[in-house]
Amino acid sequence: METILFQDRADATEQLIRLIPPLEKTNAIVLGIPRGGVPMAATIAKRLHLPVDVLLVHKLSTPFNPEYAIGAVSLEKTWIDEKSSANEVEIDRSIPAARLVLQERNKLYRQNKPFPTLTGKTVLLVDDGIATGRTLLHAIEICQEHRPQAIWVGVPVSSRDAASRIQPKVDRFLCLHQPDPFIGVGQFYKSFPSVSDKEVVDSLQSNDR
Repeated sequence: METILFQDRADATEQLIRLIPPLEKTNAIVLGIPRGGVPMAATIAKRLHLPVDVLLVHKLSTPFNPEYAIGAVSLEKTWIDEKSSANEVEIDRSIPAARLVLQERNKLYRQNKPFPTLTGKTVLLVDDGIATGRTLLHAIEICQEHRPQAIWVGVPVSSRDAASRIQPKVDRFLCLHQPDPFIGVGQFYKSFPSVSDKEVVDSLQSNDR
């Protein structure tokens, strides 16, 4: 039987905010994982009076099974899960399409602006939930290359397996629930519609006003 933990992303955001230690007036930045994590990150950043941006990373799957993640891709790099059984041909076929999505999102969401400076900052990565953790692990690697002071992850819900892989790699893992069994993030939301590109853009622009 499915367990509903959140009414929607707005409800999850409100619950998650209460778990986040004070970051106001600190050298911190909130980064949302597209697409579902961006409106949540924007709300959190506005509440904490912090800047917000998008960390562009995309799930990498095979052409034959688009639902199965074998890793993740950023604008410049590719991360392949060591547990993946995909062969090199499948991986090579998947990368260009995933990277094209990111290039289009970079233009739409960020107007191709330079990536924000993370050096010496506390980075709070926000997503609406973690299933396998492959995408978020790559996001963490991207942040580490920019030498931040600390990396925090904030999510409403995560599988226990993903949490066990992510927690040792960050300074703080802020997660409300780690239910078991875990089939997919959407099972824990009463309402979990896809987030549109317009919603992402609107949420980011609302923080500029």
